[in-house]
Amino acid sequence: MTKISLRECYFIKASSADVDYVIDKVKSAIQEAGIPPKYNINIYKNVYACCGVSGSGLIIEISGPGEEKIRSLDLKAVAKILELCEKEKIEHHSFEPLDIG
Repeated sequence: MTKISLRECYFIKASSADVDYVIDKVKSAIQEAGIPPKYNINIYKNVYACCGVSGSGLIIEISGPGEEKIRSLDLKAVAKILELCEKEKIEHHSFEPLDIG
């Protein structure tokens, strides 16, 4: 049975171009690392609003048969996002917990 994961990342004061840059770089890094057969990764832009704060974010969706492999792929994506944010001085606000259903 296929499982699907979801994780959201919120950015503060990041431009839309910054978020697009992060998405492109993370997608490239995941493709280079290799995606196993039967797994699919989608990373796309999101807009959020909470408690008077709003901004851009991104969503990582991973689908596939194995929960552990989904966790591993998610961890690679999150690590790359954090690396890019530090390197490019893009302020991230937070990551939601990984939700696998």
